[in-house]
Amino acid sequence: MMSFRKGFIDAMPILLGYFAVGFTVAVAAIANGHPVWSPILLSLTHVSGTSQGAIVNNVVFKSASVPGLGELVLLCMALNLRYILLSLAVAQKLEPSTSTPKRLLLACGITDEIVAVAISQPVTLTFKYVLGLFVSSYIGWNLGTVAGAFGTTLLPTSLLAPLSIALYAMFIAIVTPMAKKSRPILLAVTLAAVINIALHTLPGRLHLKDSVAILISGITAAAICAFIYPHKDEKKEADK
Repeated sequence: MMSFRKGFIDAMPILLGYFAVGFTVAVAAIANGHPVWSPILLSLTHVSGTSQGAIVNNVVFKSASVPGLGELVLLCMALNLRYILLSLAVAQKLEPSTSTPKRLLLACGITDEIVAVAISQPVTLTFKYVLGLFVSSYIGWNLGTVAGAFGTTLLPTSLLAPLSIALYAMFIAIVTPMAKKSRPILLAVTLAAVINIALHTLPGRLHLKDSVAILISGITAAAICAFIYPHKDEKKEADK
């Protein structure tokens, strides 16, 4: 049963990985002149590691080098464009009866790792299950941020690096079984990776931000796979 408890437990690896990342972001924030409350408030209100990192690196309290609010909003929007695609991927697997307010609430907690766990489920997703994924991950990130904000003098950030790398390993471990079972998924993942690498390495590249490059890679790979493997209406196929 796709319950809140199952979602919470399924996201435990994410919780541990996010603890490490939240800790690292908090340490970087304190080192960059942020007061202790700053990274904590940021994690409580903003579920995006990429944007948090950008804000931490661009807002330097000690030197009063603080961009305008509008500039920060635009920066976060550019960095988070990929979440449009990720939210759509989860929305397609949700129960049709899930209301719009509930869908909007879940969209606020969408992250790469949560989406990977969600879409790997072989059954229809319930609101409670995805909410469990979000709550578990959210707790891990914020606990890590609090620990990092108050413990910057106790632990070197180098100790948290292995856990941060483990988060990416976990993401690969989730996607790989799906790719092995489905040729379209394998092709989509491979194409997206190749296109993303090309956008960052080929001569004459446009020096796109990571989120924009991921968005272009995902849309292009999805379009190619949709052309090669068109969706078939199962009901019509059964009637033939």
